Amino acid sequence: MEHDESRPPLAGLIVLFIGAAFIVVGVCFLTFGLYSLIRTGIWPHYPFSKMLTEIGVPAAQLPGEGGIGWLLAQSACVVLLTIGAMVSGLGAWRIARFNRRRRLEAAAAEAAA
Repeated sequence: MEHDESRPPLAGLIVLFIGAAFIVVGVCFLTFGLYSLIRTGIWPHYPFSKMLTEIGVPAAQLPGEGGIGWLLAQSACVVLLTIGAMVSGLGAWRIARFNRRRRLEAAAAEAAA
């Protein structure tokens, strides 16, 4: 496939899409938590480590209160939304950088003409 300089970078679009997928899953967890809270009056504690274990990724059992251990103990909803926001921001930054470069090149070409 030939690279077209007028289109945004494919890698940026893919990263943005992956981040959006994380956000959608995080919103689904949030919606379920709110539904459970309304029905029973109790927020379901569903830690990120439990989610990883259920999808087949062994969560590290780290003693103490280190950064990874703290992250694994947090709500899956919060972790997924945070990861999604960070990954989407990276994809959006890559696309914005590409668009800024195109605008600067166009301004330079216009000034030269």
